[in-house]
Amino acid sequence: MPQSPSTLSPQPADKAEAHESRNGYGRFIVLEGLSAVGKSTVAPLLAHSLDAVAMPTLLPEFEHIRKEVDKKQLVMPRLHFWMMTNYAVSETIHHVLRNGQDVVVESYFYRTLATHSALGITELPQVDWSRALEPDVTFLLTVDESERQRRLAERARQNGLGYWSRVEESNVTATQRMYESFDLNRFDTNGLNVAGVVDGLTHLVKVQ
Repeated sequence: MPQSPSTLSPQPADKAEAHESRNGYGRFIVLEGLSAVGKSTVAPLLAHSLDAVAMPTLLPEFEHIRKEVDKKQLVMPRLHFWMMTNYAVSETIHHVLRNGQDVVVESYFYRTLATHSALGITELPQVDWSRALEPDVTFLLTVDESERQRRLAERARQNGLGYWSRVEESNVTATQRMYESFDLNRFDTNGLNVAGVVDGLTHLVKVQ
């Protein structure tokens, strides 16, 4: 069974104190969720709405390494590669926030841990939050499973589903369970078009 969320990714002892230590910085916003819930569509639009920087979890300089890792189809190297990319992007985000700009990222440590739980890893690594930047707010996007499956089928028709996506989908309930264990801010996208999702998230960020 997966470890508890407190073991997987311990938060700073005092979140208010941690946030205060970044007083004057921009806000760090993360979008999480299963494949095809709309993260990649919404993230750049939300960044535009907030006048924020949209930053990919996978920095461009690591893209060629990702391709080589994926070719091997070995889950442990993949897990540690994605943990590394999360720490690397955290450092980059820190410098942007210092300039007072907000940052929106699609997927962070939460997705790395959740997806690799579905891929069969039972002993997941801890996140060292003394080294990694903690988000100011993380939204878990959700949509009805029937709609998510429709989007996945459309994605498969257009581009195909990669090896790791197929493996995860075969055990996607494990991803869901792990996401639920993190107690993130759920945002139900059902009944909303893309603009409605962006507007709703923009409002929630501004009232944080």
